[in-house]
Amino acid sequence: MIIIQKFGGTSVGSKQRIKFLKNIIKKYKNLKIYTVMVLSAMSGETSKMVFLARYFFYKKIKELDCLLCVGEQISISLFSILLNSINIDSKPLTSIQICLLTNNDYNNARIICIKNFLLIIKNLKKNKIPVLAGFQGVTKSGNFTTLGRGGSDTSAVVITLYSNAKECQIYSDVESVFFSDPRICKNIKMDFASFETMLELSSLGSKILFVRCVEIARKYNVNIRVLSSFLKNKGTLISNKKYFSNSMERVLISGITHSNNESKITVKNIPNTYGVSSKILGPLISNNICIDMVVYNSVIGEKKTNFTFLIENKFLKKSIYLINKHIILKLGGKIEFESSITKISIVGIGLRTHNNVIDKILFCTSKLQVNIILISTSETKISILIKDFDTILLIKELYSLFNYNNMFRRNGRVA
Repeated sequence: MIIIQKFGGTSVGSKQRIKFLKNIIKKYKNLKIYTVMVLSAMSGETSKMVFLARYFFYKKIKELDCLLCVGEQISISLFSILLNSINIDSKPLTSIQICLLTNNDYNNARIICIKNFLLIIKNLKKNKIPVLAGFQGVTKSGNFTTLGRGGSDTSAVVITLYSNAKECQIYSDVESVFFSDPRICKNIKMDFASFETMLELSSLGSKILFVRCVEIARKYNVNIRVLSSFLKNKGTLISNKKYFSNSMERVLISGITHSNNESKITVKNIPNTYGVSSKILGPLISNNICIDMVVYNSVIGEKKTNFTFLIENKFLKKSIYLINKHIILKLGGKIEFESSITKISIVGIGLRTHNNVIDKILFCTSKLQVNIILISTSETKISILIKDFDTILLIKELYSLFNYNNMFRRNGRVA
């Protein structure tokens, strides 16, 4: 049996923490389970290298990717040295050695395949633990690429798929997936979460796992387990298994998540004609800017309209530039934006058909005198946009209300 173990930046963040991991490795070694390690760079290393690159005014992302790949190579080298020092044979392997092939989208590359996966199997047969560099890949022309946010998680899931391993264990400083942000309110740990639930939580602000990692796991049915590097527990299993509630049609709330990395853009007084939404969003989408919560205030008979949507904060300047260049100069109007906002989302199943859920959300905001800027609903989530300063108070109140009404499984298992 093979298990893939991925250790994040906090898990390998210092000499002491790297040493602590040998206990986890010894446990599986004694059980005679084959393990493959995937490591991130030590916490803070990537940021240091980005700072250095900016100091020298880097111009090409290709050169930056080559620099950023050094962080993971330091981690796998140190970890392999540690394992060999305690008589556990290991082999550090970079993306070039296993030929983890990606496209040419530097800084956010997509994995195509692993051409030399046989090298990993050969080391396992020799009873050596392969220690792989996460986050990085290589193009057909031999250039280093990086996989973007959560790249090491994505690497680990792909390695799990290729090795047909039992599960992919993601180790970090978080002990499991929680119903809500544990930094805001002490709450229930989830023993289990479906792929669909985890996709929603990840896309709506939960930073435990990144969307691309869960997308691949769902597509190829790869089991993921979220574990702590520093605590002994079962963590959270993310799989396609099903847990059934006592009431067949009872609404199930899977979690409350939030994102304060949002900016709201409103394009005002633009012509109310067909195709105007495409003209506004087209240039943004073609520049890989993700759009959310679109509101088009079109009124029949009116010549002018307003268009509102959300983007990530990091794309704000670029979005304003593109809108000014492609829209305002041609169609007129003006841009208004706001960045001190938070999107809070209730994630679950059948939310749109259970009116009591949105009624309780509106009751909470009214009780706390929180103004809702935007609201959107679907079968799996209800998202509201509010001012930043109301975030913590509202999340605590929502958690307390849904917990009190027993709207999720008390044992932490979520369907």
